[in-house]
Amino acid sequence: MSMNGIFSYEKQVVKQGHGKYKPSEFSECHIFLHLHQPDQQLSSSIGYQLDEEIKIVIGHGMTHAACTVDLCLLTMFEGEKCRLQTKINAALSGSAAEGNEFFTLEVTLFSFVAASELYSTSYKDKLMRAVTLKELGTSAFNAGNISAAFHKFSRSLKYLTCAAVDNNQSTLPCVDNNALSNGTSASDNPVLLANGSDVSDPNICSLTCEDIDRLTCHCWLNLAACQLRYHNFKMAAVNCSKALEINPNNVKGLFRRAQCNIKLGDDHAAIVDLQQALALEPGNREITRLLSTARQSSRKSDDKLAAAMSKMFH
Repeated sequence: MSMNGIFSYEKQVVKQGHGKYKPSEFSECHIFLHLHQPDQQLSSSIGYQLDEEIKIVIGHGMTHAACTVDLCLLTMFEGEKCRLQTKINAALSGSAAEGNEFFTLEVTLFSFVAASELYSTSYKDKLMRAVTLKELGTSAFNAGNISAAFHKFSRSLKYLTCAAVDNNQSTLPCVDNNALSNGTSASDNPVLLANGSDVSDPNICSLTCEDIDRLTCHCWLNLAACQLRYHNFKMAAVNCSKALEINPNNVKGLFRRAQCNIKLGDDHAAIVDLQQALALEPGNREITRLLSTARQSSRKSDDKLAAAMSKMFH
């Protein structure tokens, strides 16, 4: 049994593999997948082609099930065959189990071309991987595969952290890979990379410290967008704060943190963020509307508190 955050699965080895090494993230693998339950709808939810030999890159899976397969492959030797039991999607805290039924895949790893381990990856490759994962996360988010998007943004931050160390920047805090599972909601589309860098660009290693900070800020905000979808307001607010530590005037970060704080009952903190956001974007209707909501909610809370206090002195 593996408990890898939101990607929990149970693995049973059917045929032992050979060799001393296992694939790492970004390794190219030749695999074969067979679904035990002949179900067309289930098959289309896996995210990888079934019943034929395919080549995949570990870490590029775009659905919850495909991400789980990727993580399982990290534990396998060449020639190994296993049965993998997992769920189609991440379990939603407090919700019905619909869409979260268990299924069993037979996974065979024929061969792989190893990618460098994180500790031995060059500065340029760390940046390329970070941008690749960030873009894959954005695509997964737009397709509605939120757990897969969360995983991609988390991994992108890991590579950015290591690239920052390589570049003699101060280290960045690590993200908690389990933080999605508790469960946040609003205009929460992921943030695109502002300079539109292409991961195949040979000049990607010339990204400035400001470029890396901007990408890191975007990844924290994108994690918050994923958590908003699962109503995990507390962790979404934390990740918005991480982004705002990098750029205190990021309007999207201020707006999302205000959304979270309203849901968490801290209207006064939300008002402070929204006033700052409105000063930065005076004509923004969404900010104006949410600020009005926060002020109304704050007044009601203050009125209730005043009424309760007055009863104490009668």
